[in-house]
Order: sequence, then C-alpha cells, then structure tokens
Amino acid sequence: MKPVRGWIRAGLAVLAALAGSGMAYPAEPVVSAYYYPWYGADGRHWDLGYAGRDTGQGPALGRYDSRAEETIRRHIAWSAEFGIDNWIASWWGPGSWEAETLLRHVLPALGKMAAAGQPAPTLCLLYESEGLLGLDPERGIEFNEEKIRAFSDHFRHLVEHYFAHPSYQRVGGRPVVYLYLSRTYTGDFARALATARAVAEARGFRVYLIGDEIYWGEPDARRIGYLDAITAYNLHGPTEWAGREDWTGFVEACGAVHARYRDVATPLGTAIVPGLIPGFDTGGRHYTIPRVLKPGAGPDSLFEAMAAMAARHIDERLGHVAITSFNEWHEGTQVEPDGGGGAILRRWFKPPR
Repeated sequence: MKPVRGWIRAGLAVLAALAGSGMAYPAEPVVSAYYYPWYGADGRHWDLGYAGRDTGQGPALGRYDSRAEETIRRHIAWSAEFGIDNWIASWWGPGSWEAETLLRHVLPALGKMAAAGQPAPTLCLLYESEGLLGLDPERGIEFNEEKIRAFSDHFRHLVEHYFAHPSYQRVGGRPVVYLYLSRTYTGDFARALATARAVAEARGFRVYLIGDEIYWGEPDARRIGYLDAITAYNLHGPTEWAGREDWTGFVEACGAVHARYRDVATPLGTAIVPGLIPGFDTGGRHYTIPRVLKPGAGPDSLFEAMAAMAARHIDERLGHVAITSFNEWHEGTQVEPDGGGGAILRRWFKPPR
C-alpha cells in the first residue's frame, strides 16, 4: 500500500491542476469503478489469463472467488477507504453466473453493510451489449424486432430484481444503467431505448441511461440526445498510439475527445461522465498502454495524468466520474491492490484526508 502522504500528494496535484485550469471542481464527485463479479475459485475467468500472472503481481487476494464473503468484504473496505462510491457491475443477463453472483452475494452484502450504517458503495449495472445482443463487425449491434424485444425483456428483469434494492445507485431517484458499446447501436435503436424506458416507467422507475459513446471520431448528436449521460469506457483504440514511450500526448488527446463530445452533449441536455484508465495490458493481444506516463515518471503516473484530465471534464450538473476498472484483470485496467504491494487506489477525486 502507498503511504498516506502519497495519497495526499496525489490528491493535491489533481486539485492544483484544476485550480490552474480555472474550472469549478465538485468537492465531492461521485466516483464509480467498473466491477467484474465473474471470478471463481475453480479458475473461472482466471484461467483466461490476467495481468501479473507470471510476475507475482496478480491480485493481492490471489485467484479469488467473486462469491466469497471475504472477497466482497475486502472489496467494500478498499472502496470505502479510497473514495469509490459506486460499482458499475458487469451484467450478462438473467440467470448468468455474474447475475447470480450479484443477486445472491454482492447486493446482499452491500445492503447489510449499508443497513448497519457502515460505509459501502452503491451498485448499478453495466449492460453488456455485445455479449447480450451480438455485435456484427460490419453492422454493429443492429436493432430489429427481435433485439428490441430482448432488450426490453432484459429491462423488465432489471426492474423486477435490481432497481428497488436500497443499494442500487440512483440519480435524482432514477436507477442508473450503463450501456456498454452503445456507440455501435444501429437500426431502430431509438425505439429500443424508448421501449426499455417505457417498460421501467410502467413499473414506477424512470431509468437513467448512460451510454458508452465517447470515443475517437465525431460525436453523433442524434444518438447522444437519446441518452441521459455519456461516458468513455476505454479510449484504447487507434494504432497510432502503439509503442510510444511518452504518453502525455495520448492523455491530452483523451481530454480533447471528452471536450468535443461535451460540446455536442451539453446543448442537448445530456451530461458527461468522464472515463479514465490506469493503463491497458492484455498480454500481447492488443498494444499496451503502460502505467508509467513517460520515462522517469512514477509507477502510477499515467493514472495521475488521466485523473487530472478527467477531473477537468467533470460535469457540474451531474458530478460523476468513472474508472475503468476496479478489477478487470484480463485487460490490465484494474486498480485493485496487487500481490506486489502496489495499490493505485487513492483518494484521487476527494478532498485530501
């Protein structure tokens, strides 16, 4: 773990950067982190490969079981300590392993902690669009009658099993759902979104939809206007960034992408949830974004720069920011403490304590 002095120094650096930018800074933004409840003690998901597997830098808890009480307890404690307010939990449909983990293990633990007055994050769902609906490399996720029906059925299930839980995240009383890869939606996606909203409203819930829209390329105003907020799950992508030693330009470009999307979204009444990563490493399947910003910088310097970038783009109307990820070890974006004593978790977006 990093010493307390390190957390304070990092927090002050972010606040100083904001002060220099002349932008208002929400004193207590809502900090979310994508949460993956898919690991099993039998090697489930771990056997697919994960960051640090061959160097002893894997998770501090070892190859843990996402359903284990101790695992959940430690994740809750770390989140409370380091200012993570909400988990955006990966959801793979009714009856999936992940769904059963959330319903029977994670949500009960969060609810129990909250009921006892102990600090615990809230939880909302990351709708795994690609896995649930299918992604065509040419046409994207093309909404036809069949996909619209499946999408609305999924939201009916969310209404019945998740939205009323006291630990479920809400914005202005509205349950939050993040839509992974919404930027690939084609066909009659506007009707799909409207149908899902109607399904929820018929049961007393006005759902708050946050689309994964912020990415390289030009914003689509029509698409953005159908959403309550937009975010960037991961800006890894263009191969022009591959193989660099100095990633300062990448961070600056990520900020420019956020600004471009915000300029389109704000007049439409759509909020921005800035997204940031600490790095990206799939073990060679894609190019790596190192956690060191440039030669000679500190071990968590990329994330420090990304945090400052994201903080500059926090939407004052909403005050949310999203970290990719708490524990997506396959892509090396995790901030969960590792077995080498490293802990990138700090109070990045909270006043120093």
